[in-house]
Amino acid sequence: MVSVMELTREQLFQQIWAEPIGAVAGRFGMTGNGLAKICDRLNIPRPSRSHWTRNPHSREPAPALPPPPLGLSEVVAFGSRQTRQSPGVRTRLDAASRRSQIIAAARQIAMEEGLSALTMRRLGHTVGISDTQVHNCFGGRIDLLTTMAREEIARQEAARVRRVARNADRRTIIMLSTIGYLHEAAEHGTLLQMLLRVPEVKEALRDERQLAATTARAPIIERLTESGAMDAATARASTTALTAVSLKAGGIVAAGRAPFAMVEQLCLSILMAGVASDERLADGLR
Repeated sequence: MVSVMELTREQLFQQIWAEPIGAVAGRFGMTGNGLAKICDRLNIPRPSRSHWTRNPHSREPAPALPPPPLGLSEVVAFGSRQTRQSPGVRTRLDAASRRSQIIAAARQIAMEEGLSALTMRRLGHTVGISDTQVHNCFGGRIDLLTTMAREEIARQEAARVRRVARNADRRTIIMLSTIGYLHEAAEHGTLLQMLLRVPEVKEALRDERQLAATTARAPIIERLTESGAMDAATARASTTALTAVSLKAGGIVAAGRAPFAMVEQLCLSILMAGVASDERLADGLR
């Protein structure tokens, strides 16, 4: 029967910063190299090789202990292999499931630590696979970031279509669509704003975002011109201007640069004034 010794990641972290890793490993009946691999797998920082050869007063201080990798607990068991709590980790997943798993981990890292912390090696470590396996799913970091941005854009567009599909009145459509978009931007827009600030991502998505915007505006322009009261050029100009107001407001709430209620009120006021102006213009052209 194998004897199992359990301690927390914090306890192990404190021990390997209190004395050389070989001495700590000896108490668990293993080699220093073996314990080092366990520390790396559990995301426990350890001193450099030269740490213990320096004068005690010149040694590097212990850093903060980061959270455990996705699916691993805070308890370390010696004497038996620690198993992952998440059933999807360390198992063979199909390509689509693995990509989804990596993107979910990438979103969490980006939202908690920023895009600078999001590397292929960090993702592999977090998910529990090699960085080579991460590269097998995504050609590179920009490919990953672009895919993440596409997913965020698709989520917003799906929500917009659901809101618009329920209503036929233009005023109601614009009001509900804008309110929903601003709430979506406040809740999920921060990540998309970060991703679109990466020049390579912005460039990769430029053509498809333009196409999506044109497609989204087409039914609005059609409604404005179907009676013959407004010409297509005027309808396109009005729709483009009002869309720009919404997008700017969404960027403001996503970045938290102003109180949500204030941005929502101002945005709706401007848009409704624009709709009223369109209606007056259409009446004048009849």
